[in-house]
Amino acid sequence: MKKFLIFICIVFMCTGCWNYKELTELGIISAMAISKRDGNYVIDMQIVNIVEAGDKGVPESPISVMSGEGTTVADAIRSINMKTSKVFFSSNMEYMIIDKSVTNENLKEVLDFLARDTKLSLNFLIVTATNDDPKDVLSALSQFNLNPASNVSELIRRSEGRYGASHSITFKDYLREYLDKGITPVYPNIHLVGSLEEAEDNETLKESDTDDYIEIYNLVAFDKDGNTINIGKDESFGYNFLTNHIKNGSVTSSCGDNHFTVQTLKSKIGFDELKGNKITIKGEVQAEVFFYGCEESLSDTKTLDKLADLTKDTITDYIKKTILLAKESKTDFIGIGNWIYKNETDYFDWDNKDWDTEGLNNIDFDYDIEVSLLKQGNLKGDI
Repeated sequence: MKKFLIFICIVFMCTGCWNYKELTELGIISAMAISKRDGNYVIDMQIVNIVEAGDKGVPESPISVMSGEGTTVADAIRSINMKTSKVFFSSNMEYMIIDKSVTNENLKEVLDFLARDTKLSLNFLIVTATNDDPKDVLSALSQFNLNPASNVSELIRRSEGRYGASHSITFKDYLREYLDKGITPVYPNIHLVGSLEEAEDNETLKESDTDDYIEIYNLVAFDKDGNTINIGKDESFGYNFLTNHIKNGSVTSSCGDNHFTVQTLKSKIGFDELKGNKITIKGEVQAEVFFYGCEESLSDTKTLDKLADLTKDTITDYIKKTILLAKESKTDFIGIGNWIYKNETDYFDWDNKDWDTEGLNNIDFDYDIEVSLLKQGNLKGDI
């Protein structure tokens, strides 16, 4: 018995990780793009160059971009193994570009593959790039972070929280919106400014000023035919207010020939009730004056009340523009139908009718939004 126990101990002491890999053997995927060309899926991977970036610093590019092609998404990814000995590691992926070429009938296969990959985190961001080749976007470097994928994902998240016109959607939320009734996903649309040659040149990282970088161009959605719906700045604000993605957003309103800006401190707006064909949009926004260029004195409480009313009008106008765009494009990217489906299921025949074309345009709205200005200004806060 004693010998048996010693044997068991030796077995456990000698057992290691059977699938252990050295760090230099891994191809750590920081971002990925999926598109379709000539009937085949094309996969572009942004891979972190661990040794080059870590040991040699900036002179060597911190990333490599590798591509594969195949009849399925799985084939395209596996074909990259013909070009590298690296073992791909995808758990730390920051974002994925879904090209407009796969946002229609091909999207189901793409999502099926991603959902089955147990190594993928569900928290990477989904984006698109309607004006550029996805591979060009992945090849662009960043002055602010040796990992350009981290820079893009942080850009999207912080622009949403600190400005209000962007939108960050994780794969988990994207999958839910894709499968849910009465809602079409919205994408942050990233854009390569300048030339690819400069943006992928590591020497430009040494310069203090460059005209080549990645920015958020606008938000977009795609209708059932794959057409792009460009969601402008005002409509993006309206979308984020309606979906409660506004955190410290900025709202600028006019006061005669001048302007003022408030920063939101708290915002909660949503659909309250459906009566007949009319939905009440109800909510409350708390804010503080961030910039003031008007003539009236802020020491007068009536001035603050006036500014609150003007801000309410601006936010309401944002929301109205967003709803109008959804109706005109016959694409419910706001989720009006999804709210009705979950709260007033019997209102619409979801099994036999198309909500975007047969239901959305029949809905009207009332607005009950209150704005409170809690402070005259933020003198010590950040920007």
